[in-house]
Amino acid sequence: MKRAFQLVLGIAAVYGIVFTVGCRQELILPAKPAPATEKISPPAPQSVEQPAAKPVDKDAPSIKLEKLEHDFGAVGPDTSNKCQFKFSNAGKGVLKMEPVQSTCGCTVPELKKKDYAPGESGVIDVTFRSPSSGGTVTKHLYVISNDPVAPRVELAIKATVEIKVVVEPNRIELAINKENGGMASLKVKSLDNAPFAITSFSSPGQSITCKFDPADKKTEHILKPTVDVSKLQEINTGIIQIGVDHPQTKEVVVGFNALAMFELRPSRIILQNTEPGAVTKREVWIVSNYEQPFEIESITSRNGYMKVVSQKKDDLNIGLTIEITPPIQKEPVRRYITDELNIKIKNGPTLTVRCSGWFKLK
Repeated sequence: MKRAFQLVLGIAAVYGIVFTVGCRQELILPAKPAPATEKISPPAPQSVEQPAAKPVDKDAPSIKLEKLEHDFGAVGPDTSNKCQFKFSNAGKGVLKMEPVQSTCGCTVPELKKKDYAPGESGVIDVTFRSPSSGGTVTKHLYVISNDPVAPRVELAIKATVEIKVVVEPNRIELAINKENGGMASLKVKSLDNAPFAITSFSSPGQSITCKFDPADKKTEHILKPTVDVSKLQEINTGIIQIGVDHPQTKEVVVGFNALAMFELRPSRIILQNTEPGAVTKREVWIVSNYEQPFEIESITSRNGYMKVVSQKKDDLNIGLTIEITPPIQKEPVRRYITDELNIKIKNGPTLTVRCSGWFKLK
């Protein structure tokens, strides 16, 4: 028994020595190159049954267009330009066309018939009206048919609008407290040295007018507009349209803006979740932008929901405390209310505070 026990201890010692030596050898041996990283494929997606693709009918129609884009190149502003898109039915079935869709009213397509037999050709006539401003323009059309492969085909119309007549300046800052509104002279000239005449001059409400001779043709015109300051107080921003008879330009425009004599802060009141008969107070200031004293001549409410209960002055400005009382309604009850408070300035414009709101749902 003792001998067997000694034998077991001997065997254990041998294994211990081997294990120890093995660990030491692994520690002192040079580092082995790291094994190449194993590429792990992502788990395969779960199989989802997809409906089988519907085979294309060999006897189906097939639309074939000669081109998908037409570039007019350089065109004049506000001019009519025409082009065509030719197509044919390359399939074996009858090609049925829907009305060609346009993205805007300036590009008008025309298709003379709807059905085209196999091998038959057709034409889409397009009339493109260029804008009055210069620059590059791109418009789109959509051809709809019963072609199963290409049921909707996009067409592009391109053009570069070149201005032959310009006006300087093309933007004017006016002032109500200046003589003639501070209006400067306008120079209208051709860029190609072609003589032209001024045919018209207009502005919103005719707040700005100008005398001209429609028989006078030359390459450059100097215009001296007249500003009606009283009208400018009512219409203080807009554009002046100047008509010309140049072959490639029919009109030029000048933008204008004038700081209003008076300004409302705020000019709109919005009520949220109001209740019938519940009074809401808001404060509105009338600001004199040109630092001129003023008086209020009258105040009226369009629907009677708004009422000024007090006024106060701060230098040249006037603050109004306004009470808004939504009406008590009978069935059926309206969800929304609106009103306007019109404030007439003595010897000046009428200012409008607009109010809108909705009742709280029960």
